Amino acid sequence: GVIYMNKKKMLAAAIASLGIASVVGVGTVAAQEASGTSLAEKIATQFNLNKDEVQKVIDGDHAERHAEMQKRVEERLQEAVDAGKLTAEQKDKIVAKMKELESNREAKREEMQGKSQEERRAAMKTERDELKKWAEENTIPTEYLMFGGRGMGGMRGDGPPPDASTEN
Repeated sequence: GVIYMNKKKMLAAAIASLGIASVVGVGTVAAQEASGTSLAEKIATQFNLNKDEVQKVIDGDHAERHAEMQKRVEERLQEAVDAGKLTAEQKDKIVAKMKELESNREAKREEMQGKSQEERRAAMKTERDELKKWAEENTIPTEYLMFGGRGMGGMRGDGPPPDASTEN
């Protein structure tokens, strides 16, 4: 009835306000696991809901946000092709690399379990270095790296891309 619908609305509002968590990624997951309480458990407890149902909503929201982000990235890559900044072949390589990185994300998360902050930083630096090397080998400008993270400066459409030499 009415109470159930109000709980659904409260859940949706709580998840919307915490939507950032779905974008943050590994750090959030690691923090939740370290505390022993997941976001779904916290919301379920706060609003007296079923944790599995809450997790389904969070997962669905995350998938929806990810699909929207990927679509925007691909549109911006096409804009770069149309503007002569990238070739169609480079765009295709970037899209394929994005999908490859995405398919490896869960394995990377598991690999980071139990590692120290320094080990995680070293692993991320290695990954960034490999990505930069891949970009150089494919003559892809570095402003098109990091796929959806802060490193995609020029892809956000909010001005010129950052100086790639300042990226870590």
